[in-house]
Amino acid sequence: MRFKNFNPLKDPKIDASQYEDSFPDVGKEEMERRFSDRRRLFLEIFDPGQPRRSLSRYMHAAQESEGYKFRHGASAGPVTSFLGGSVPKRLQKGELPECQLLGFVDGRVKVGCLAHPLAETSQGYDGRDLVGFFHHTGCCRNVGCEASEEFKFLTPSALKVFDKAVDGMSWYDYSRHAVSVFVYYLRSFDHLLQKLDERRLLEALTLPRLVEFTNALCDAWPLKKPDWKEHPSSPASNSMDSMDMLLTGIPLAEKILYIALDSRFPRDRFASHLRQARDHVEGCIEAFARGAA
Repeated sequence: MRFKNFNPLKDPKIDASQYEDSFPDVGKEEMERRFSDRRRLFLEIFDPGQPRRSLSRYMHAAQESEGYKFRHGASAGPVTSFLGGSVPKRLQKGELPECQLLGFVDGRVKVGCLAHPLAETSQGYDGRDLVGFFHHTGCCRNVGCEASEEFKFLTPSALKVFDKAVDGMSWYDYSRHAVSVFVYYLRSFDHLLQKLDERRLLEALTLPRLVEFTNALCDAWPLKKPDWKEHPSSPASNSMDSMDMLLTGIPLAEKILYIALDSRFPRDRFASHLRQARDHVEGCIEAFARGAA
């Protein structure tokens, strides 16, 4: 998947591939072991009559059992606090990337927060904040990854692609897609997905074919950032950056598409180049539709 990621709400740019790689994949077998052990330990220790004390005991017991202590992203320094904990620093010895409240919440191996009020394990009690690190603000909101924040902005068109891609996946495989570079990809090309959906092209479109189409669009994009050494007549000061693009009056999804394509519109000819960009997108979609017919 070739695209430049940009978070329009927070800035700066986040390298999506580095973001995904910052979370080590320990494998399904290891995660199943952790989740099963945590559920067993939670059921042994948690007491809804003394939630604060018993939850604290559980966390200490889980950390002692696993030999790791959970370190939430927002505690990893000022940069990660600014980014909402989305790009944690490299884990230090003895630190765990996921909260020890994450486990199997029922006998049907459903994964979730053991202290969530809807989880079978918590018996209706909401204990998330009692062991969280942001009292009265909601633990999950503060330690959530950035991809999960982007997910809620996906349009129905993008969600069609997501739903089809994750259909039939296990909880483990789903987790690797729901909070990964895939969400950034859909967010970046959402404008394009809506246009494909309007032409009823999404239903039969496989993800590999879609990625092939967007990669080709990215490779042949006529408004990429110019090489100022090769084009000295186009000074960098005349080129609109990502923040300039966000201040324009065009729809947000379209802005994000141009940013994802690493576009650099000249300030003094924005209107004409915008028409060129829109015509190019429409032309690519029409060519794709003819090929799919």
